[in-house]
Amino acid sequence: MDKTVRVNGLFPLVPKNRRYLSIVKYVIVMKQFITILILSLNVSANVHSQRIDLVVKNQPIREVLRSIGKQTGYNFLFESDLLDIAKPVTVSLKQARIEEALQEIMKDQLSPAQQKDISGMVQDENNNPLPGATVILKEQKNRITVTDGDGRFSFANAPDQGTILVRMIGWETRQIKYKNGNIISFVLKEANTNMEEMQIIAYGQVNKKYLTSNISSIKGNIIAQAPVTNVLYALEGRVPGLFIQQSSGMAGNAVNVTVQGKNSIQSGNLPFYVIDGVPYNPDVIPTNVRSGTTGIGSAIGFINPADIESVEILKDADATAIYGSRAANGAILITTKKGKAGLTKVDVNMQTGWGKISKKLDFLNTEQYLALRKEAYKNGGQPIPTNYDYNGNADLTVWDQSRSTDWQKELIGGTAQYQNISTFISGGNENTQFLAGGGYQRETTVFPGDFSNIKGSIHFNLNHSSLNKKFHFNLTTNYLNGTNRLPGADLTSAISLAPNAPALYNPDGTINWSLLPPNEIVATFDNPIVALKRTYTEKTNNLISSSNISYEIVSGLILKAGMGYNRLQSDEISISPLISFRPDYRSIILRSAKFANKNTETWIAEPQLTYDKDFSFGHIEALVGGTFQQTKNYMQSFNAQGFANDAQLENIQSASTVTVSDALQSTYKYSAVFGRLNYRYKDNYVLNLSMRRDGSSRFGSENLFHSFYSIGGAWIFSNENFVRNSLSFLNFGKLRANYGTTGNDQIGDYQFLDLYNYYRVGMPYQRIVTLSPGGLPNPYLQWEETKKLNLGLDLAFLNNRLTITANYFRNRSSNQLLNDILPAIAGFSYILRNLPAIVENKGWEFLLETNPIKAKNFNWQSSINLTIPKNKLIKYDNLNANSNYVIGQSLFLAKVYKYAGVNSETGLYQFTTSKGQLTSSPDGQSDRTVLIDLNPKWYGGFSNTITYKGWRLDFLLQYVRKNGQNYKYPSFPGNSNNNVTTNVLNHWRTPGDNAEIQKITINRPELLNPTRAINQSDVSNGDASYARLKNASLSYQLPALWLRKTHISQARIYIQGQNLLTFTKYYGADPETMAQGSLPLLRIYTLGIQFTL
Repeated sequence: MDKTVRVNGLFPLVPKNRRYLSIVKYVIVMKQFITILILSLNVSANVHSQRIDLVVKNQPIREVLRSIGKQTGYNFLFESDLLDIAKPVTVSLKQARIEEALQEIMKDQLSPAQQKDISGMVQDENNNPLPGATVILKEQKNRITVTDGDGRFSFANAPDQGTILVRMIGWETRQIKYKNGNIISFVLKEANTNMEEMQIIAYGQVNKKYLTSNISSIKGNIIAQAPVTNVLYALEGRVPGLFIQQSSGMAGNAVNVTVQGKNSIQSGNLPFYVIDGVPYNPDVIPTNVRSGTTGIGSAIGFINPADIESVEILKDADATAIYGSRAANGAILITTKKGKAGLTKVDVNMQTGWGKISKKLDFLNTEQYLALRKEAYKNGGQPIPTNYDYNGNADLTVWDQSRSTDWQKELIGGTAQYQNISTFISGGNENTQFLAGGGYQRETTVFPGDFSNIKGSIHFNLNHSSLNKKFHFNLTTNYLNGTNRLPGADLTSAISLAPNAPALYNPDGTINWSLLPPNEIVATFDNPIVALKRTYTEKTNNLISSSNISYEIVSGLILKAGMGYNRLQSDEISISPLISFRPDYRSIILRSAKFANKNTETWIAEPQLTYDKDFSFGHIEALVGGTFQQTKNYMQSFNAQGFANDAQLENIQSASTVTVSDALQSTYKYSAVFGRLNYRYKDNYVLNLSMRRDGSSRFGSENLFHSFYSIGGAWIFSNENFVRNSLSFLNFGKLRANYGTTGNDQIGDYQFLDLYNYYRVGMPYQRIVTLSPGGLPNPYLQWEETKKLNLGLDLAFLNNRLTITANYFRNRSSNQLLNDILPAIAGFSYILRNLPAIVENKGWEFLLETNPIKAKNFNWQSSINLTIPKNKLIKYDNLNANSNYVIGQSLFLAKVYKYAGVNSETGLYQFTTSKGQLTSSPDGQSDRTVLIDLNPKWYGGFSNTITYKGWRLDFLLQYVRKNGQNYKYPSFPGNSNNNVTTNVLNHWRTPGDNAEIQKITINRPELLNPTRAINQSDVSNGDASYARLKNASLSYQLPALWLRKTHISQARIYIQGQNLLTFTKYYGADPETMAQGSLPLLRIYTLGIQFTL
């Protein structure tokens, strides 16, 4: 009968040959460091004479015991925790007995007499505890823990004497030798300067003080301060050289992102996104399904901001040339959270909040509105109507003229709900670390009805290294599932309804059409609430996975392989039920739905070889590698009609007619070889060289490949003796300069081939979808090329409490890929080709960081950044005089009319012609004499962090100086049943009036030319500058004493806000979006709690 015997909490392992040795006869305990129990039944006495050979060097004791087991047939019992802290074994034995072998491998191990429990505390210079610090027992390197909420740590069964090392991000690393297991106290000093931090770069990282390029970094804790569902929203105003502009306040809205300006006239200007080493396309494939909602959204929104550890923005050639043509417009590297060594812990963050529109427009009330309408008829020489007609006079003939409704409150005045929950579990030892987490996000809209954007995400990371640290493995996987359900149109476009328009719903809850009596068939009201019935739904799955394997062949020489995969898949449905159409139209309209499914799939493999070595003549880091990337895009959309009822609209199989409305299937292949050489001499001089040769399937056989390069250097002049001796107040000083080339292949796939397009439904042949030629082929397409120059200066003063970073950049992009207009006889309008046009972006970037107050219980840190960009078209041969572009001017140029006020006699807007004359009907081209640059003149942000004991206040003020189109001058006020803002009250009435708005009249032809011109004049394209309290966060760290009796090591409660206050002279709802009829950005408040178990 088999028996299991437990000794000192250990279980024996059963021998392979199922033999047992009597426990009475044979128990070996060596110095009680490790207990080994060998059990057997009916074994002859010659077991004591069994001998083994054992030759090992610096092998883990676990492996040595296994080796003995293979020779003897016995397995050994051991405590795993004790083996983890055992010293490596070096022995050479020939024909030794088992007892002798065990004695030999145990002789240098510690006994209980040499071990004790030790404990300690980690504090700052003001005696405040530092929770979360990493503590390492150096003699047993895989013994790692972290400090609790009181800053305390402990080790059980530690050596009686040894060395403890403590490290924490933002603090100087410190180690202390201890004896006799005494309590150890650590006092950490804040790191002198962020120049000592490690900076993530393309294919690696570097100490920030040796950086030769222009890179900005935003950490995850900064991103977490903003209650946002897209990480790009959290970057606004924080990064010099990075301009971000949102398109609307709708969930999943599109985002415009540029790094140091617009380089290409026609091709893509998107930065290159890399997530954990995997290229990521920020654009989603466009379809005709989403029209009427928010346009094309941003795929960056399919990454949970809570999963992000840091974001790096690479701007100049030195930083981006090694990425080649993909990074001509800069690069944004997103690094997700990774597992860290230490005790297993659980981090939980829960927040809930609400959002409202931040500004309401001042519309006319009912009395003012009706007076304006009647004045329009009077001035047009027409009687005020008393009977309804189809010209839109229901407000004067049918609707209740005593009724008054605030349509902003009704349509966009609701409260959006916001919930966000994220949970992570992490831990590990020095060799293996893990992190696993999940997140849930839900945001609703301010519109009536049940609309929401819901996302669930999973994040996993595993890091492992061998005991000898030669082999490293990393796996990171991120998955998000989302459902975005929106109304079929942005209801903001309907807030200008007449104030006396009827209620949206009848008393019985049905849609109110304000049917014309007595037959009640004809609707007098296009009810905007039908957009809630015409819903749009997008279901998305996003998987990003990457892994890295490396092995150190010899000291400093490492072979690496990086692999990545991304799959972004979406299904879209928009429906138009019969109930959403006017009753008088339903006899001629069919229920319909649009369907689309699309998929983007990318894989990448990048083998690399790196070398890192110190020599007597300096330090060298070298990198060579290759890239093999493939991206497949697939999209197909359908129009469906003939549904039996509205309930079947989301089921395409219920339609009697289904036609393909659009389709796409493409493959993009990219390959490259690259290299980088970094040389550092005496810690004073740094030289960085990089090169890449790209191959892209977007070009024909004539120009498949192109080479890009960069050279950068830095002089750390603060390390020079003459500087140290003469400028003692200077803690750090560095001059940087680099120059290089990058390219651009953002022209779409297959542009060099003979392409065909789908004919839409209703076109020949016999309503069958057919093909038509899409354009002329051009196998000679070449790469756009951008040459970048950057000069930089980094300074630190006052014991590193004041740091200044300044950069001057100049980027020139040539060989532009443009549509060249063809004569009509060619049969095609244009052909895509390279033209000798040059675009220049230059400017200054400044960043000042300071710590003006640093006391025991009070600390204030501040940062201010400013970017002054300048965009210019340097060259464009044979530029058409009627073009919107002008040599020497910005690509964002608006050619507009010069406004000259309202003619006091005619009451019409008037403008100054190119000949200096006044007219209300300016020429369409020659009279556009005013040039307005819509590119930002400057932008930046001012952020602050103030801490007092357990309290912390963070806030960011964003500022932008720019011009933009306002909507101060409405088209044809009083002509229809649409309301206007109160500034229209200052309109012309009689000859001699000095008014802001022209005359009000129902005679539209009289107003046609001046109305068209006013919206294309300088007065409608004026100052759109603003300063905005973009983000604020107030938190309180609960005292550790309060948590001592719980399982919570640390906790904090907080309140956050986004888009809180806006200071602007802009006439409109939002100076950032500047879109009429588009939902402005919401003011959001959230309450939250974050704790660690």
